[in-house]
Order: sequence, then structure tokens, then C-alpha cells
Amino acid sequence: MNELYRLDTDALPCMPTPHDCVIKTILVDKDKQFISFVFEDDISGYDSIVSERPTAKSLVIKYHFYNTVEEYELYRFMKPSLWHRHGGYKCLTDYEKGKHGALLKLTKHNLAYLCHYVAYRNMIIELWSDTSMSIVLQLDVDTVEYEWKY
Repeated sequence: MNELYRLDTDALPCMPTPHDCVIKTILVDKDKQFISFVFEDDISGYDSIVSERPTAKSLVIKYHFYNTVEEYELYRFMKPSLWHRHGGYKCLTDYEKGKHGALLKLTKHNLAYLCHYVAYRNMIIELWSDTSMSIVLQLDVDTVEYEWKY
């Protein structure tokens, strides 16, 4: 079952949040118009999903860009240390066009979806990794599609 949410209208949608659900893979479309999060199987075992979709097996979220995929920004929280005097979020998307290594490598360390913030043609997604990394992904999107697998 597919649900389509539009972020380019006057009223912003209220989308379900797969809080604490583990992202199995991140896919980038060949035409660079979509980024997809494929969640692990048995997603209905999580508290955030069981009330919404008690029989769901998995979930795929597709984020459709109104520009190109190179418009997203990815940040990782850095703790203060000897080499980094000031802590805070460091941008990880200083890359050549078409290179998405920093984004695709995130799933290696049990990446969990925490929450998202919705604005006009914009989403901010907070993620968490097992390596104690807080990650923020800012996307310029016009539609978000939830594909529930039963």
C-alpha cells in the first residue's frame, strides 16, 4: 500500500515517523531524483509502527527531489577533542557531484531513524548510528512516498 505526501502545498502533511526503526539500505535512483530508505523486516515490532500498521512487514520511504539529488546536505555531530576544539555538526557532503559514498556508508553501523521535521519543500531527518553518531540529513523534496509491505 502506497501513501503519497506532498510538501509543495499550502497545508503540510502529518506523516508517520518510524522512530527507532533500523534502515537496512539507502538507495539512490539512477536519474538522481529519488533517495529511498529501505527498512528492516518485521517493522511492526516497533512501538511507533504497531499502532499505525500492526501487520506491516517492511517499509520503503522514497524522497523525491524537486531539483537534483546533489542538493541534500548531510551532517554528523563531532565531540570536542584534541584535534577538534569545538564540537558541533560537521558537513559530510563536501564531495564531487554524483558521489554519494558518505550517504550510502551510513547503514554499515545499524542506522536508526529517529524523527523528521517537515517544512515547505524541505525535510530534516535525524538519524542515529551504533557508533554513537548523531546524523542530520537535510533534503529539498516535494513529495514523500511511503510504501508499506504486508
